[in-house]
Amino acid sequence: MNIYFIIKPIGAHGLRKLRQSIESLFDKKKYTVFVLQTQKKGHAIALTQKAVLEKADLVVACGGDGTINEVAQVLVETEIPLAIVPLGSGNGIARHFKIPLSVSEALKIIKKNQLSEMDVGVVNGHYFFGNMGCALESHFIRKYQKNQWHGILAYGIAFMGALMRFKHQRLQIEFQKERREISPFVLLISNTNQQGYNFTLTPQAQSDDGLMDLFWMEKSNSFNKIKFINNALLKRELTSEGYNLYRLSDLTISLLSPGDYCVQIDGEYLPVASKKLEIKVLPKKLNVIVP
Repeated sequence: MNIYFIIKPIGAHGLRKLRQSIESLFDKKKYTVFVLQTQKKGHAIALTQKAVLEKADLVVACGGDGTINEVAQVLVETEIPLAIVPLGSGNGIARHFKIPLSVSEALKIIKKNQLSEMDVGVVNGHYFFGNMGCALESHFIRKYQKNQWHGILAYGIAFMGALMRFKHQRLQIEFQKERREISPFVLLISNTNQQGYNFTLTPQAQSDDGLMDLFWMEKSNSFNKIKFINNALLKRELTSEGYNLYRLSDLTISLLSPGDYCVQIDGEYLPVASKKLEIKVLPKKLNVIVP
């Protein structure tokens, strides 16, 4: 069995420990293991393409949601399964599947080789597997990436920076034969029930039901925004007026305000030139190894 481990940039000590864990668990008589470390954003795509060409039986994304996205987009509609070793900050996709955050425990899950089929989201031709957004959450992601440092404190600083500078945009959304004009504070389309660090706006989302969960909160006053953030962080049910949650298979978002979108997919900023976002779900197009 040929297994390719695609690893996000980590220090020499971390890489050595990961290699040791892999070597101790995967018997060389049964497995041929390739350990490939990415060098920059987008490199995991090329490494996964290499793995596919070399007849990989399994590809393991070792990183966060961004690394998973790069690896998984190459594996969509192939027979090659994706496995996950969570080495990111929020690890939303791994948490959705209840994959242990411990490296050794995550590797043990891989050996059991239990497969689940996962839906795949598409926005303007770009795959997403966890979630995408185009309001406060995307401005927060762009700010987080610009800061170039990681961890929950960095998330907090980036969030406050995005919150203070956020400007609402007017959008037209079309779904289920409905058409609405909204000015969202938050707008998230999610395939999973986690967005990272056990934070969620879509707790009932399922990754194999052929549907996405759309959540948005309309423009409101500062008190209601603070109330929303507090309720979300405390995992209280978001059912108040101004909160909207729908399950759908496709969605069109048109930008009515001047300027451009700010879009994030799976925790990575995505530049978009078009004034229209065409979003749909491809049911069960990716095989994933799960507990």
